[in-house]
Amino acid sequence: MAGMREFSYRAVNTAGETSSGRISAPDQRRAVAQLQRQGLTPLQVVASSAGPAPGHSVKLEKKGRAAGAQAPAQPAGRASSRITSKRKSSFQERLTAYADRLPWRRPGTKELAGFAEDLGLLLKAGVPLNRALVILIDLIEKPRFREIVRDLQEQVREGSTFWGALARHESIFPPVFIGMVRAGESSGILDSTLERLAAYLSGIQELKDFLVGAMIYPIILTLTTGVSIALLLALVLPKFAAIFADMGIALPTATRLMLAAGDFLHAWWWALLGGGLLAIIAFRRFYRHPEGRRLVDRLIIRTPGFGAMLVKIDLARFFRTLGAMLAGGLPILEALQIVVGVVNNSQLREKIDHLREELRRGAVISRVLDADPLFPSLAVHMIGVGEETGNLDEMLDKLAEMYDRELKVTIKALTSLFEPLVILFMGLVIGAIVISMLMAIFSVNELGG
Repeated sequence: MAGMREFSYRAVNTAGETSSGRISAPDQRRAVAQLQRQGLTPLQVVASSAGPAPGHSVKLEKKGRAAGAQAPAQPAGRASSRITSKRKSSFQERLTAYADRLPWRRPGTKELAGFAEDLGLLLKAGVPLNRALVILIDLIEKPRFREIVRDLQEQVREGSTFWGALARHESIFPPVFIGMVRAGESSGILDSTLERLAAYLSGIQELKDFLVGAMIYPIILTLTTGVSIALLLALVLPKFAAIFADMGIALPTATRLMLAAGDFLHAWWWALLGGGLLAIIAFRRFYRHPEGRRLVDRLIIRTPGFGAMLVKIDLARFFRTLGAMLAGGLPILEALQIVVGVVNNSQLREKIDHLREELRRGAVISRVLDADPLFPSLAVHMIGVGEETGNLDEMLDKLAEMYDRELKVTIKALTSLFEPLVILFMGLVIGAIVISMLMAIFSVNELGG
């Protein structure tokens, strides 16, 4: 038939079995639709005459391995012995926990979102949980995360609940992840809960990527400015100082100040660097103390511009997390207890604890938040409407999206203002250095004349 193309596919059926073959369709999207109508979940669909079609991306595909390939079977005795082996020593547990926190071993938000999305897709296609985990083991990039998922699969195979297996790896899976999975597993909608969890994690990752991307250029510009000024003061000015000292002439005050600054930086750079490191360490220790953190967070909230931006970050995270957990079926008191862990500012944490206590006494969310000036009136009114209409989770999601947009606008405004200020500061400092040197040169010429 004219216009038909042949595609090679690999897919999984409702029993969790993988199959492969060829199918004819006008384009790749219709080939995928045909497979879905046959009760198959496509893992890979590639045109037979060429490589993967442009723009097509299969989430469950992993380069270099068959997407449906099953991990090598482990002997039953070995698997059982690994699960029922004697408890590790406290030193080994601490060492393992520390290693799991290393960035190159611990899965980030992006990996967790992909894991939840892939698992939810397989469960929605009718694949049993144990078989779905077996399929995902071979698709995970990080070796440590792959071992954790293998351990999850073994626990589920031996009869453990999925959320109970996740709870054994609480250093990897955040409380939000475990709580939503528990609610979804208890209510029988684990597939939908995992999709919602993936969307939540993707939103968190998107905001994080935006913040990092927005701060890269200002940080590079600041470092470049600082290094340029330090090199001028520590390396260039001392050479001029030696020339002027040999001449034995009286230098202008501005030149003497610049030369003194250069000599000080050249001689005591190690002390300045060490003092800066000690100041950072002292601040971290002070911030870890509850009273110190409360004082710093209170000052941050009251800081114009910067404080408002950080509050918006925490509010967006608070609204998004609470909305996702309520949509996932968690009771609001339990959801608030978990949400406290995703908020950075201790002042906001205390207000969430206060909200939880008031709700336990029978109060209404919007009325409790209305009495707190930290929560904007618009947010309070939208939450009140959500309570009245029974769509509190959807209203919280809209609030999170609104704060994300406001936050991006605020960050763009601050970075656009920061750039010319840094360039202006760099120009003033370098200009002052150049002028002070020119004044000294002019004074030498006047004496020579």
